[in-house]
Amino acid sequence: MDKRRTRIGQPARSAHGFITQTIGMGILRGDYPVGAVLPPEAELMARFGVSRTALREAMKTLSAKGLVQSRAKVGTRVLPESDWNMFDGDLLSWRLEVGIDARFLGGLFEVRQTLEPLAAALAAHRRSADDLARLWNCQKAMEDPKHDRESFARVDLAFHLAVVEASRNPLMRSIGAVIEAALAMSFTLSTPTDDPERQQRSAAKHAAIVEAIERGDATAASLAMSAVILEGAQRRGYGGTEAPIAMIEARAFDL
Repeated sequence: MDKRRTRIGQPARSAHGFITQTIGMGILRGDYPVGAVLPPEAELMARFGVSRTALREAMKTLSAKGLVQSRAKVGTRVLPESDWNMFDGDLLSWRLEVGIDARFLGGLFEVRQTLEPLAAALAAHRRSADDLARLWNCQKAMEDPKHDRESFARVDLAFHLAVVEASRNPLMRSIGAVIEAALAMSFTLSTPTDDPERQQRSAAKHAAIVEAIERGDATAASLAMSAVILEGAQRRGYGGTEAPIAMIEARAFDL
């Protein structure tokens, strides 16, 4: 079985998952262009050595992700990129494997800059004691000088997901895959662990986020989060960082 991964850090576990991943990545690479009709069932079944049931389950999954549409007497056609579920964790993971261009990476940063400052602002009003403990634990872990790229990336991701969780907005959790993909791609290019001083500066900037959340200052939490995202984008050479730092006052959202 192919050991490629369907999600970051998660291997494909079934024939259905393998087919979904292989065809999905083929679509992202352009092996199956937009508007193209996929090979007929019999050909795909023979290629993958699977049953019709497994193949159809894979097609249902690809359809749910917005990649394809199946119609009787027409076949399964590749849909335009505008139909794809860009927040889907599998799609983001597959993009990492086939390669992300500067435009797409810039889009990831822009989505983060749009939503994460609001999550931080909401967290300033809604966080619990457990949330604060989790955030401080992640922040302190970022200071560890023994980090390599992978371990620092895990801690950084855990921090940002903890902020999203502390926002108490279940819809915010859908951006978790976006954050994960952006950080995974970023750390293949550059990481604070390449420079001990930069690592400590990064940890200090994350501490500013937690401090603002802890004292209930939504605006400061928003600005601190925006600064972290913007600095990361600039460090990795994304040229679309001329957008102003977001400043969110979350109190209006508390009903």
